[in-house]
Amino acid sequence: MKNNFFLIASVVFTLASTAALSLAETPSPVGDVFASNPDSWAFASEFSDEFDGDQVDTRKWNIDTEDWGTWSWEPENAFLSDGSLKLQMVQQYHQRGNTKLAYKSGIARTHQTITYGYFEARVKGCELFPGASPAFWLHSKGEDNRYTAKDGETVAYSEIDIIELQQGEWNAETKEDNGVDMIDCNLHNVLIKNGQRQWMRPNTHPQTNKNEYHASFDPRDDYHVYSVENNKDFVVWYIDGKEIARKPNLYWHLPMHVTLSLGLRRPFENYVNGQRVAVLEKTTEEGFPTTMSVDYVRVWRNTSLTQPRSTSGKQVSTAKKKNSAAATKPVAKKPSGEFDMSKDEFIAMEKAKWEKSGWTWNQAKVEANFAELDTNQDGIASGLERQTWFAKKKAGN
Repeated sequence: MKNNFFLIASVVFTLASTAALSLAETPSPVGDVFASNPDSWAFASEFSDEFDGDQVDTRKWNIDTEDWGTWSWEPENAFLSDGSLKLQMVQQYHQRGNTKLAYKSGIARTHQTITYGYFEARVKGCELFPGASPAFWLHSKGEDNRYTAKDGETVAYSEIDIIELQQGEWNAETKEDNGVDMIDCNLHNVLIKNGQRQWMRPNTHPQTNKNEYHASFDPRDDYHVYSVENNKDFVVWYIDGKEIARKPNLYWHLPMHVTLSLGLRRPFENYVNGQRVAVLEKTTEEGFPTTMSVDYVRVWRNTSLTQPRSTSGKQVSTAKKKNSAAATKPVAKKPSGEFDMSKDEFIAMEKAKWEKSGWTWNQAKVEANFAELDTNQDGIASGLERQTWFAKKKAGN
């Protein structure tokens, strides 16, 4: 009996040790994307999350970001449950500036940035369709980030949509709304031309920016693995480990934040003159709250490529800093109105102005002003937008 006890104890210890070792092992991506160059990849834990805890790790994820257009992000709509990240959308009337809105949702965006790597998430769509779009994407942020592309263009913004699910948007070719099987794997970017920001979007530049994938499954029914590789030459998309699209990497070389979000879609919003506008008459509580689920996010850094340095906010770089005359050369200050500003920078500028003038600080008013002047709702107050807005105010409009 004593020998049996020790035998059982030995087996239990061995199984426990094996399990612990297994948990400690570095995960591998779904599929064989690393097969050709396995030594060029390193797991990036600072961008990865298994979502097994009790609360979202806010040291890694920003769940209380700035609002965009009709999308209002609230931290209570991003939470962990049953081993996954839940991003929900709720029907709740509210007002931002002079704009009345009807829905609030959840987002999780990494504080740190990365450019080249392999980005993978296991995602289940939300039950509502149409009206809400689960998304897994990368995007740059900050007016200081600039990249000179091979064709000489100056890039001011880079966005890689790994997936946008359940959009149900109008299809100009079929003359019908897309079904739930249509998955967008698109690219967005902004170029600086003649001192002004010019957007390149999937519908305006389909050859370089647009990918549509017709899935053989309904993304609402189960989890699937969605991923993208971003390298210096190509952006390559995968679903469940299989390549489904690729584009030449022309403009997607800026440091980007890994982001998960549940965005509002038709019929609850519409595009008017290129801007997202709430369709309040379509507001309903039916189908809400609705929730997307993320089992995990895993990121691998491409160690064979130097990560571009972020010039605003936190950064991730595999390259060693070099001392050079260029690095210490003072940069001439640009005149007011010739550069872009983030919301935080705009608020800081206005606060300094108010304090200097002896005015009682009113942040809500300043945030409303920012929302009003940010006409393209990209979270950036461009020099042109600010000049136009201030000119209207001065004229009394």
